[in-house]
Amino acid sequence: MPMLQAAKLRGFTLIEMIIVITILAIVVGGVSIALFPRSKQSADQIAAVKAAELGRAVIDEVLGRNFDHNSGPNGGLPECVLSGVSGATCTISTALGPETGSGESNNTLYNDVDDFNGFNGSARDVLGATLSEGYPGYNIAIAVYYEDFNGGVMQGTLSTNITHYKRIEVTVTDRQGNQYPFAVIRGNY
Repeated sequence: MPMLQAAKLRGFTLIEMIIVITILAIVVGGVSIALFPRSKQSADQIAAVKAAELGRAVIDEVLGRNFDHNSGPNGGLPECVLSGVSGATCTISTALGPETGSGESNNTLYNDVDDFNGFNGSARDVLGATLSEGYPGYNIAIAVYYEDFNGGVMQGTLSTNITHYKRIEVTVTDRQGNQYPFAVIRGNY
């Protein structure tokens, strides 16, 4: 009997310990390999959410401006006209962008949506302060053009003529180079 008790108190052998460590290493390695793609996917989702927040904020800022610099500040009234028959004519399609002659050198001075045409850089708030601290490595590109209005259908095509609709396309690029496009139409009303 005493020999049996001594065998029970002896513990594990070195070979048993090596086998257990090997099995644990295989299990932990397999679990970490299975979880690694999920962590990358989670990071991509966070970047997409941040891009969506930034894109929506930029669109809100642009839409807060008049349709055209010849439109009135009270809901666009008086509205600019497509031809110079009566009232101020809307900006021609080749002149969309900031009015350099009136000193519109940054987004705090922009008074209409097409002033943002050609903007490319880091995001800025309405007061001109950079948002790069909250969105490091994110880039904004904005294109504004007259929307072609074929029989009541908008298809996202550029019109060389002045129309009652301007399409604003905002593209947010994250740190990994993924692009998130956003688009909205601003009407002349």
